[in-house]
Amino acid sequence: MSVQRLVVIVALLLVPGLPGVGRAASAATQPSGGPAAVIRLSGEVDDYSRDTLFRRFREAQAAGAKTVILEIDTYGGLVPSALDISQFLRGQTAVHTIAFVNSKAISAGAMIATACDEIVMAPGSVLGDCAPIAMDWFGHLEALPPAERAKQQSPILRDFEDNAKKNGYSLAAAEAMVRVETSVYLVRNEQGVEKAVDQPEYQRLTASGEWQPASGVSNPVDGPETLLTVGSDLAGRLGLSKGIAQSPQALAADRGYTIVADLTPSFGDHLIEALNSGTARFVLLVVFMLSLYIAIHAPGHGAAEAIAIISLGLLVGVPLLTGYAQWWEIGLIITGLALCAFEIFVFPGHGVSLVTGFLLVLFGLVMTFAGKDPGPSWLPTTAETWHHLRNGFFVVIGAMAASLVGGAYLQRFLPKLPLFRRLILTQVSGGTVPTPAGPPMKAGEDVWPFLGTVGVAASDLKPGGVVRFPYGADTRTAPVVSAAGFVPEGTRVVVQEARGNRIVVRTA
Repeated sequence: MSVQRLVVIVALLLVPGLPGVGRAASAATQPSGGPAAVIRLSGEVDDYSRDTLFRRFREAQAAGAKTVILEIDTYGGLVPSALDISQFLRGQTAVHTIAFVNSKAISAGAMIATACDEIVMAPGSVLGDCAPIAMDWFGHLEALPPAERAKQQSPILRDFEDNAKKNGYSLAAAEAMVRVETSVYLVRNEQGVEKAVDQPEYQRLTASGEWQPASGVSNPVDGPETLLTVGSDLAGRLGLSKGIAQSPQALAADRGYTIVADLTPSFGDHLIEALNSGTARFVLLVVFMLSLYIAIHAPGHGAAEAIAIISLGLLVGVPLLTGYAQWWEIGLIITGLALCAFEIFVFPGHGVSLVTGFLLVLFGLVMTFAGKDPGPSWLPTTAETWHHLRNGFFVVIGAMAASLVGGAYLQRFLPKLPLFRRLILTQVSGGTVPTPAGPPMKAGEDVWPFLGTVGVAASDLKPGGVVRFPYGADTRTAPVVSAAGFVPEGTRVVVQEARGNRIVVRTA
């Protein structure tokens, strides 16, 4: 080898501005062998998967891992959660991170993969496509205005650029995953070095004669009307991927790593992911409303009340855990339920509390389907948020409609079953009016209708309702609460307790 050729090779390796140097330097500092851990990120990217990933990184470091293989298989998810994960991975200095793309790393998955120190892909896997999209009310894609698109893609584009600069990726390739307008070309020089460039750089390099369009691919690799999405073979030629492996274990064996921790998702993680789906939340909402219906018509038995509390806890707890629900949304739901209870049990008949409470519960439940918007306002600003809100509206309205049908079925058929015949009051019962327990009432505390007054139910008591009582030579109605559950309209009832605005009756 001549001295001149040796000087040229040394210059190519040491001068940081020349193509491919960043990748070569990074490859030289990669750990060879040593302890490694496997962490899996699959399903939707949200706050729960983000926090789980952070916890597993701490567990991997506690196990002594110097390399973390992050197995990625996702279509994406919440933008704020993905940005948090990407920033976390870029800041890892104590461990070497490898993104192993198993099947797909789309949208937020591509952002997370490029934040790792290197990328290795499974055969047939894909990487890319991270542009913000807009959908109409019916789920069809629609064009975003230029200003709105720029606002939504700005933090995403900045993150991809930071990842590209850190790991020596082509800025054109990183930008083409986010911006439709960016074109990517693949060029090759006489030494066989290939690199990805944008259109102006492509024209300049090919005009100089030192670089030529790479063979075996169509140029541009990604045109101005598509987003860059590449398979395992093309990702390697574009400088995004460093190789192909069948599995994280095969990758570890090939590089001599010893896997000291395999931190794959547990049963609880899969359960949280399943309960956060629209189908599961539809079922939970139907169960909650039917349990509430049974509890109102047959209070005091406990089973229906327990099921209602558990289903409500899952309805609001799982979205809160995954980042789709905020505390103020849960506050709206609880406030709405309290207003509905006030209408039914304390001051029935006026309707204002019931309507207001119903609207608050409806709005709160729908809002739990949309994660925290990345915009500056608490109002939805992105198409993704509006898409989730639309799905939530359909799920909540559909569940309420199904609950109405189920409630009608319960009212018609359950009284005929032996089990529910003991739970639901289906006929009036006689008996004497017991004297209320407790200290005697003070003067002026007794109010109309007085204890022992007999009236007729002017509406179904469920258990709240309206009863018509005698009032001198006339009659008047008063809101009451039944002490024995459901009482049908037209039933004679008698006042059992009358204190302030609370009037309790039973059948007579």
